[in-house]
Amino acid sequence: MKTLQVVRQYLPSTGGMETYVSNLCAQLWQRGHQGDVATLDYMFKTNRRLPSFQRIEGTNVIRLPSSGNPRYFIAPRLLELLPRYDLVHVHGVDFFVELLGAWRRRHGKPVVLSTHGGFFHTDWHFSFKKMYFQTVTRSALRGVDRVIACSSRDEKLFAPLTRRLCVIENGIDFSTFSRLGKKIAGEELLFIGRISKNKRVDRLIEVLAAVRQSRPGATLIVVGPDWEGLQAGLEGLTVRLGLNKAVTFTGELPQAEMLAALAHARLFVSASDYEAFGLSAAEAMAAGTVPVLNDIEAFRELIDPGINGFLTDFQDKKPASTVINAALDMPPERLAEIGARARQTASRYDWEQVADRIINIYEQVLANHERA
Repeated sequence: MKTLQVVRQYLPSTGGMETYVSNLCAQLWQRGHQGDVATLDYMFKTNRRLPSFQRIEGTNVIRLPSSGNPRYFIAPRLLELLPRYDLVHVHGVDFFVELLGAWRRRHGKPVVLSTHGGFFHTDWHFSFKKMYFQTVTRSALRGVDRVIACSSRDEKLFAPLTRRLCVIENGIDFSTFSRLGKKIAGEELLFIGRISKNKRVDRLIEVLAAVRQSRPGATLIVVGPDWEGLQAGLEGLTVRLGLNKAVTFTGELPQAEMLAALAHARLFVSASDYEAFGLSAAEAMAAGTVPVLNDIEAFRELIDPGINGFLTDFQDKKPASTVINAALDMPPERLAEIGARARQTASRYDWEQVADRIINIYEQVLANHERA
């Protein structure tokens, strides 16, 4: 089976969708299927231009010229690639799915869409987004054979727009994370993810200040790229709160260093006010690191409070700091038990299982296409 995975950003850009597509391509190749990637020819963060073709980690990456900007781009040359493939899998709701939906009768290829949260990650122009979703996106989905909702939240979001819907939650490289030798010591809190507005790293810093009133040794490590130019302001916040020596921004780390940080951290924390799935949290759970997460829908799907982690409202630093202090007070044996249950929860997102389900969708779509 020859598949084309279409995603607006891909390696060396990093993020949830990039990681998802990279892992899916690896799983496809392991099973004897072809998984090439079509993406844009520049990086949103730096505007750096990239080669029109590369082979990255065994995957053929074809980069397309475009006009517009990261919020909305146009890249019609995608259509030129389609005759080479049996099926197209689009990741995210953007111009690509609109193009494929509108030109379905011309290109004739089966199309699968993975939702990845749609485009509702922030409140920016929310009313316009909602109108656009109900009209343009609805129309585009008529040309999509199967929509894969990446979470229960996405299922609720997309169900009114299409009947061709199923839920396959995101995958994680469970074996890599679960093999970590977990060390439960110290009072280190760890966040991994892009520094962006919806991640609310500012609230993590403010809650750390409250935690340190009773635990002056508590620290926070922030791992991830500064995609929106927020780090300088966050560093200023740490200075104003007297935390400049207690908060460390590492930037993006190589995988080995990121895994070492997970192994060492006592707790994984996230104050995100929006997540489509919560990939970093699931990976932390696979590593056996106990999570303390904001009480939002995506994280409620992961956490059974007090059993495999904790939920709290990071908007209110008093209860959030109380929950973190209580977790830090737990003896290592108790945290190890919670971490073990967190790892067991994360095992259901193992890419081995997720890829099997996606390939099954491909086979169904191709069979229906051949009968049509």
